[in-house]
Amino acid sequence: MSESDRELFRQAFRRHATTVVVLTYHDAESAPAGMTATSMCSLSANPPSLLACINRESRAHAEITANGQFGVNLLSITQRPIADFCSRSGTHKQLRDAWLATDAQDAATPRLRDALAHLECDVDRTFETFSHSVFVGMIRSVWLNPQDAPPLVYHGGLYSQLETPAERAERFHWQMGGE
Repeated sequence: MSESDRELFRQAFRRHATTVVVLTYHDAESAPAGMTATSMCSLSANPPSLLACINRESRAHAEITANGQFGVNLLSITQRPIADFCSRSGTHKQLRDAWLATDAQDAATPRLRDALAHLECDVDRTFETFSHSVFVGMIRSVWLNPQDAPPLVYHGGLYSQLETPAERAERFHWQMGGE
């Protein structure tokens, strides 16, 4: 595949909208750490499982492999600073105390405050393919935020958000010729 074909591939997947997630884990010093990911999806409801793809050169890959567990935090629109912090390449990504849920002390993986949901996963198996490993996570527990906040979405190479119901109604009103 040529470099121009790889760029077309990147451009095609920038048109794929996805909820931004931060995979959380404990680093080698047992400190809470995270990495931003968009390559995560559900696998099965029976048994509850998901897939997460992680570059083998990343620090997170080695630490999640060593721990055998990771958390998946689906981010709300207010958590963009966390997504930015955890997406920086080549830096240590220890999470700030202010970002962590204080009521999750017994959780095996760090849970982010204000996340839409947190799924604790045990690594069931991994598949190495090209530059990444596909981690199969068996979901041990799920926490859902009782607050209904809009998700942080990644689309077109940018963070974004979905239309609110009020914005959708307003757009519909104007499209129908309303005044």
